[in-house]
Amino acid sequence: MSELIAQIANILAPGMILACVGLIWFHKGPPFPVGFVTTLVINVSMPALLFHTLSTSIVPIGALGTMVLATLIVHVVFTGAAVIVLKVAGKDWRLCVAHVVGNTGNLGLPVCFLAFGEEGLAYAVTFFAVQCVLMFSIGDAIYAGNASVTRVLRSPILHAVWIGVLVRIMEWQTPEIILRSSQLVGQIVIPLMLITLGVSLAGMRASQLPITTLWSGIRCAIAAIIGFTVAAAMGLEGVARGVLIIQTMAPVAVFNYLLATKHGRDSAEVSGLILVTHVGAIFYLPVLLGVLLTA
Repeated sequence: MSELIAQIANILAPGMILACVGLIWFHKGPPFPVGFVTTLVINVSMPALLFHTLSTSIVPIGALGTMVLATLIVHVVFTGAAVIVLKVAGKDWRLCVAHVVGNTGNLGLPVCFLAFGEEGLAYAVTFFAVQCVLMFSIGDAIYAGNASVTRVLRSPILHAVWIGVLVRIMEWQTPEIILRSSQLVGQIVIPLMLITLGVSLAGMRASQLPITTLWSGIRCAIAAIIGFTVAAAMGLEGVARGVLIIQTMAPVAVFNYLLATKHGRDSAEVSGLILVTHVGAIFYLPVLLGVLLTA
């Protein structure tokens, strides 16, 4: 268990370090261009990362169907639960997206691979792909406060997802120059997002931490209930069951901060959820993995 904790801490530590860079930048450096970085990531770097990841991943096509359906059910149920809880608490229900969309990419993928090997990674990539499509279409509309087909169709991220999936399914040979370019451009996404997160956290007041911790705990509890329940209802076993639960319980994704900022939502609250859930993941993920691996 101590080795597992150390491995998960090693996955999370680089993100924490980059967030600290943002904290220091906020206090010591020149004004940080949050708007520019958000535009760059959403329109250029993130599409490149998603296209490269999806088009080059080794995902057994036969594994897609059940996992896709289970992932959709998780998001529908989780969104409904989050909306109800937020409305009862008198909070902005549109922040339900932040509670539902977890860090299933740069955290969920390596954790699932660490726990279940190549088969686990295949299922995890499937969950990640479905979540990306939902977040940057329906999720973006919820954050914006209105549905716009034009905005969705103009989203480079959405097109990167379906093109990447199509390339993978059809087994087309992508020119090396495109693969290398998309990989290079996509590599700046995570560092930029984490530094920007640190800049946001610098403006977080200490008085917000207790309530943010409470909401993070509520979010984790709801995610656990939904993950285990949907896995049981779908009859998932072994690796598929473990991956669905882990991905459902992944800490809040950094993407949420960018979309909250883009659409004028409470980015301070979102950044707090991101920070606390990632710190909490250091402690609850090893326990979760222990349960799943011994079940």
